[in-house]
Amino acid sequence: MKGMGATPVNKLLEKKKQLIRDMIMEAAEELFSRRGYHNTQVMDIVKAVGMSAGTFYNYFKDKRDLFGQITHRNLEELRLRIRKLREPVNIWDHGDRVDKLNQSYGAYFDYITSHRQQFLMVLRGSFGVDEEMDVTIWKHYSDIAQDLAEDIQSWLDMGVIEGVNPITMAYAVVGMTMHLGHSFLMEEKFSREEAIATLTTMSHLMFETHMTEAGRKALEEMRKNEAEGLE
Repeated sequence: MKGMGATPVNKLLEKKKQLIRDMIMEAAEELFSRRGYHNTQVMDIVKAVGMSAGTFYNYFKDKRDLFGQITHRNLEELRLRIRKLREPVNIWDHGDRVDKLNQSYGAYFDYITSHRQQFLMVLRGSFGVDEEMDVTIWKHYSDIAQDLAEDIQSWLDMGVIEGVNPITMAYAVVGMTMHLGHSFLMEEKFSREEAIATLTTMSHLMFETHMTEAGRKALEEMRKNEAEGLE
């Protein structure tokens, strides 16, 4: 009986702990984005939340631990969002492929715009927290590349494309996306829309370069149908 009576209380306590954890993470993320990692101290975070430093250390070991958990959460959410956007994709349909590419790159640019400091820490060593953190962050990008490589392998198995190494193509796509994102944030020589359009075009050209004869026939048929629909 005691165990049954304690269950709602435990759930309430866990919910309260999660709420406090979320409050700390949201406040810290806003400060990291605005001031940068190195210019944000634990006392800045607890002041923004309105709690004591002791409460902070009940939830996180230190600032680095907090930053790592925020980064892990955001990059995992980005990965899952991109995976969801690509599923399902009618790989034989030119229009659907382009639409999914646009949505995926749009999600990526949403991320780097909202999490500028996290993104810059990945690409610029002078902004890094430490080597271990760099390895952890890079693993998330490797996971995104691995997801794409699995998609490419499935297209090879279906006979849509041929003559390509899924891993190298996946890392090439992730690499050009990251570096264009870096230029977008640091130089501002082009718009978000221009960047997404360029990445979509380049990715599609890479795809079409490796299409099989069956894939080309399907593409030609789709374009013919699209043209007839405009008449």
